[in-house]
Amino acid sequence: MEVTCPQCSSRFNLPDKLAVPGAKLRCTVCKSVFQLPGAKKAEPSAGGRADMLPTLAKKSGRGKSIWIALILVALIAAGAGAYFYLYDPKPEAAPEDIAKKVELLTMRNVRQYNLLNEKVGKVFVIEGKVVNEFPEPKELIELEGAIYDKNKKPLAAKRQLAGTQLSLFQLQVLSEKEMESFLNNKMEILANNTNVPPGGEVPFMILFYAPPDDVAEFGVKIVDARDVGKN
Repeated sequence: MEVTCPQCSSRFNLPDKLAVPGAKLRCTVCKSVFQLPGAKKAEPSAGGRADMLPTLAKKSGRGKSIWIALILVALIAAGAGAYFYLYDPKPEAAPEDIAKKVELLTMRNVRQYNLLNEKVGKVFVIEGKVVNEFPEPKELIELEGAIYDKNKKPLAAKRQLAGTQLSLFQLQVLSEKEMESFLNNKMEILANNTNVPPGGEVPFMILFYAPPDDVAEFGVKIVDARDVGKN
């Protein structure tokens, strides 16, 4: 049967004998987890059980197939791993606690510019680097960017984990969905925004698509971070 990832719309060929109703799958393109809808019940394999790791053929626009895997995942706390560590919901902290968590995180080389994207139109870009001036490592540093009119009225605000940036060429040619997928790529964030040592720095980028014409100012602040090894 054909399986379509609801997040990135990538399509895969899943053998009917491995299509278990309600099975949870992880897309190897965008890494999102989704549940298989009403599919046929899996046929037992020769050993008396269904295979646990289905190998699927992804459909390409030119008719060629690239073999990739969708891994069945058990959504339980014991096996959550880095994926759930990164995106596990956190209880809301008091403002004074947040201020203490980020007080020695500073920003450098912050700049803003507009450019034209061939698919989206105008894109408002805020980018820079976060520097860890704490005496201990930090990780999962998160920022919030905002744009304002001439009366300092907020027009839009957006939170973004640090760790990723797009090139000028990517900003000009990728779709909004592709740009957001890149900026929120879990592997890139885990590679660049975990165990940031004292004195280390992490890049960040926040995008506003087709912003209003009356944008006059912008702001960006660090709103969260974690101590290494603590949830």
